[in-house]
Amino acid sequence: MLDDIYPRLLLEIIPEELKLSSLGIQRLISEHNDSHDSNAVYGKLIKSIYEAEPNSDIGIKYGRCLSPSNLCDFSRILVTAQNLRSAFDVVEKTYFAHGASYYPFISHRKGVTSVSITFPFKAQVHPCQRRFCAEATFSYLINAIKESVDPNFKPLKVCLDYEEPCYANEYRKVFGENIGFNSPLCLLEFDEKYLYPSLSSYNPALHKMYLNKCLDKLRQTDRLQNFEYKATCFLLQHHPESFNSQKLATKLNISVRGLQKKLNKQELSFSHIANLARRELAKIYLIQKQQSIDYTAEQLGFQTSSGFRRFFKTEFEMNPAEYLKLAGIVNHGL
Repeated sequence: MLDDIYPRLLLEIIPEELKLSSLGIQRLISEHNDSHDSNAVYGKLIKSIYEAEPNSDIGIKYGRCLSPSNLCDFSRILVTAQNLRSAFDVVEKTYFAHGASYYPFISHRKGVTSVSITFPFKAQVHPCQRRFCAEATFSYLINAIKESVDPNFKPLKVCLDYEEPCYANEYRKVFGENIGFNSPLCLLEFDEKYLYPSLSSYNPALHKMYLNKCLDKLRQTDRLQNFEYKATCFLLQHHPESFNSQKLATKLNISVRGLQKKLNKQELSFSHIANLARRELAKIYLIQKQQSIDYTAEQLGFQTSSGFRRFFKTEFEMNPAEYLKLAGIVNHGL
């Protein structure tokens, strides 16, 4: 359901020398023009760019172009909302319709709002993909706030879960000076005061129109959605109840047997997608929300905190205390 404008915009900013140096990229450019599946071509194109040049700064260049008013209807839903808080509410309810390779979480804590990027859809995500998603998404958020709330906006902090790239100086122009690399979680924090002023692009009539259009399109394409993707999104949206297969099946409007059959068809199991979701949620609760071990265990559907600790050690090869130390967090609930 990714709007066609995103891959077209990406094609516009691919450096000419990169186009010429990779026959694969040239093939994908032709494939894009003949394809009705923008999501697939968009993903392949990004992968090919980094295969040709692993240190490419395409993500940060692309991010500079992501001005909400120039993008798709989903983006326009957000900028026509009453304020940033309302826009975030829309994201939490409808983001899964966008079909992106990452899943955002929004948290409000002690006067600070944070947006994180997680990757719950597969076990291994290439660092270049993480880098591109963080650069583009956080740039978009900053551009949107500058355009609609305050032109002088700067985030309080940006944490990134990959190594510092060779063009890191460009980050400071976009994200400010408080940037950290090799963090356990991609996270952008800003003062909650930006949540409530009315957006300069606020338009209730257009907001309703774009939202209805998005929901209609979602209903029309529901059967075409990748089932693993949809099931994982519903796990994240409706946890901790959704860690019960019966309750997830009910949310998906199918039987437990139907859930098992659809996952088996993709050579998957409920426990597999549940553990991928739990892995990302563990980082959200411990790092972004700074919750206790016991509370995190409960939200992830564990009966005991010791069960959660065993799961955590298996997934991250360290205990929660060691993991939080990497993030520079002292968690009182350990």
